[in-house]
Amino acid sequence: MYYRSYSGYLKERFGERVFRVSLDAGFTCPNRDGTLGISGCAYCSPAGSWNARQRSLPLAEQVRRGKEAATRRYKARKFIAYFQAFSNTYAPVDTLKEIYDSVVLEDRDFVGIAIGTRPDCIDEEKLKLLESYRQMELVVWIEYGLQSANNATLELIERGHTAEDFIRAVEQTKKHDILVSTHVIIGLPGEEKDDVVHTARFLAQQPIDGVKIHNLNIVKNTKMADMYLSGMVKPLTLEEFAQLVVDFLEHIPPQVVVDRLIAETHPSILIEPKWSLNKPAAIIAVKQEFKRRNSFQGRLATKGIL
Repeated sequence: MYYRSYSGYLKERFGERVFRVSLDAGFTCPNRDGTLGISGCAYCSPAGSWNARQRSLPLAEQVRRGKEAATRRYKARKFIAYFQAFSNTYAPVDTLKEIYDSVVLEDRDFVGIAIGTRPDCIDEEKLKLLESYRQMELVVWIEYGLQSANNATLELIERGHTAEDFIRAVEQTKKHDILVSTHVIIGLPGEEKDDVVHTARFLAQQPIDGVKIHNLNIVKNTKMADMYLSGMVKPLTLEEFAQLVVDFLEHIPPQVVVDRLIAETHPSILIEPKWSLNKPAAIIAVKQEFKRRNSFQGRLATKGIL
């Protein structure tokens, strides 16, 4: 195997295939509610990241549909509740508890909870809440959006936080023995191979447990779309993306779980790259690049420091 896949990790841990049920609990983001900004990160769609919004559906209905689909297609019996859209710790802790409890404590088919959020939307009280689920023998992941370890890039894409904020959040989270995954985007404007490798080496120095790779998807009604139309952003070809993914993963320690290789976006909002609509073909391209190099995740992880 060229990299440590998330599906493989789950099968190791639970002895069978486990599926995430993606949920939109109606949260917002400090980059949208006026705390840091009102229009979100440059690449972020109105639905959050590159999602087509489910908010009109009650949470219980999202759970029912998600489980039904996974059961019908994969015969799934165990699930992880994935609170995905926007910043899912961006609310008072009592509100978070009520929402999380309504899913993972009401349905015994859920064996874990995964929370997508920002490194500047966490505090000790919220981490104690998440730790309480781990004490109930649920697997608990918190997924921090970093996107790039280059502060100049973070400023350009209007993230509203720094790489140093990410370091502090991870250090605080690991004190509670919570699993940490990191979101990165490959293909951000102005970034070349050296920038991608810098982010990988940066992450290799942090106590993370997983990494989620996204290709830069340019979607409608975003600042990134405006940058693309003005010629400021050139989407990667699939070949370029596959090469950069392997460059990145060669510097990521082999024990780190690769949660995702390709970002999925609804065709109705995607501008470019169109190749991202064919996820299986994109994954094959990455594996072929590993094979071409006779390489694997972590091959260069012990070489060089920041």
